[in-house]
Amino acid sequence: MKMKTWILTIVALLTSVVTVAQRREGTCTVQPKVGLNVSTLSDAQKTIGDACFGMEAEYMITNIFSLSAGVMVSNQGGKYDEDYPFPRYTADLDYANIPIMANVYVLPGLALKAGVQPGFRLKAKMETDNGSYDIDEFYKLVGMLTPGEEPKINKFDLAIPVGISYEYENVVLDARYNWGLLKVENIGNAYYNRVFEVTLGYKFELDF
Repeated sequence: MKMKTWILTIVALLTSVVTVAQRREGTCTVQPKVGLNVSTLSDAQKTIGDACFGMEAEYMITNIFSLSAGVMVSNQGGKYDEDYPFPRYTADLDYANIPIMANVYVLPGLALKAGVQPGFRLKAKMETDNGSYDIDEFYKLVGMLTPGEEPKINKFDLAIPVGISYEYENVVLDARYNWGLLKVENIGNAYYNRVFEVTLGYKFELDF
């Protein structure tokens, strides 16, 4: 009898935890978030680390499945030890990324996620020992970009993000890997964005 009582008590506690931790169907939240990127380009020799920040909204379609969309300002790029036109430089690329994710809650607060992420280039600089250059302006200077010609660094990017997140008391730790699908530059060898992103956010539930 005592064992049965213990089992019923444990089941009741677990049910209570699930009820509290799992958001209900129809819930909508917004989440400001900040974090760190560790990124490279597929032909670069080294990674770089920099900040990312933004906002994400999420809607619970069922108790375990949701869709989310957001805007993230992300600094990306990679380091080159030896490449034209400098023996050593860093490609410094800023994007406004729009992650659109499907999220499956496998346990209360723990979500697996995947989606698609269009990105729009905000800045493209070349950091060297001799100074910092806008990449397209530098290409014009050395004759690789003629007046009226399209920029060599593509303005649009597309990536497949996959990741995992854990939420506790509205605080969300999120880790994602963004696999770039489109060429960063439309000349020379094809290379692509590769970004590991870790963010910390706080969810605010919206009442309608």
